[in-house]
Amino acid sequence: MTLIGFCGDNCGLCPRYIATKSGDIHNLEKVWDLWVRVGWRDKDTSPEEVACSGCTSVISCRYDNVRICAKNKGITNCGECIDYPCQEIIKVFEKTESYERKCKEVCSPSEYERLYKVFFLKKQTLDAIHHRRKQ
Repeated sequence: MTLIGFCGDNCGLCPRYIATKSGDIHNLEKVWDLWVRVGWRDKDTSPEEVACSGCTSVISCRYDNVRICAKNKGITNCGECIDYPCQEIIKVFEKTESYERKCKEVCSPSEYERLYKVFFLKKQTLDAIHHRRKQ
């Protein structure tokens, strides 16, 4: 089963989620380094600060409005929402596009490919979930 975050991220493929779940601090350090290069974390943070066990376990998130809304509606991701796509998830898609450009600049091809599958297909993922829900 694929683990999809509230915003459409594919958590099951996420190096951050995988390193956290496996307890592998060496891989978490690699993820931290990547997150710093991409600009998602500052150098003054620690590798432990990138640990993630999924949407339902975090206190806050880059897309808190979406996370809180989905939790309040009792849905596992925005694709299940009757109001999809709303303005909040459209903002997420737009923000994600800006991250993709930065990733292309600073990531190796294999790093970019991995991040692409995790983060940059969220609209297509949520569209597919929403389409299945309507059938």
